[in-house]
Amino acid sequence: MRNIILIIPICILFFLSSCSDNDDDIPVVTESNTITATIDGEVIKFENLVITKQPYTNDETNFEWTDIRVLGYNNEDTLNAIEFIAEEGLLGAESIWRFNITINGFTYVQDNSAFTTLVTESTENKLKGTFSGVLTEPNNGQTITVNSGAFDVDH
Repeated sequence: MRNIILIIPICILFFLSSCSDNDDDIPVVTESNTITATIDGEVIKFENLVITKQPYTNDETNFEWTDIRVLGYNNEDTLNAIEFIAEEGLLGAESIWRFNITINGFTYVQDNSAFTTLVTESTENKLKGTFSGVLTEPNNGQTITVNSGAFDVDH
């Protein structure tokens, strides 16, 4: 009887800690080499990734950097794709300088005021972070809402 009395409060605490008021702001846990996001309410996973690295040098200042370009496709619908470019080694909100998602053949681009990215790990071999907000199709002005975006890629 004493064991049951101890188990009940533990079960209640576990249940309460697993509940959330707003699951839209919690990044989806993604496995390595995948990108996952909720786009207009539908969870989409981008698994077929092509990752390239391109070194650059500013001739005037001799500043050197390497861009990491991530391109991914959805297995279920190849008209759905994601592309972003980040500077290797740079963390934070300013690390990704291009971000777009193609849904059903329409490409939606980053509007800096309505879309945020956050790189939490950027090394010679790994790029990890989150993204969310509104992307806009520049030709027709339509938008998509992206929530719970997460990436974890080895390169």
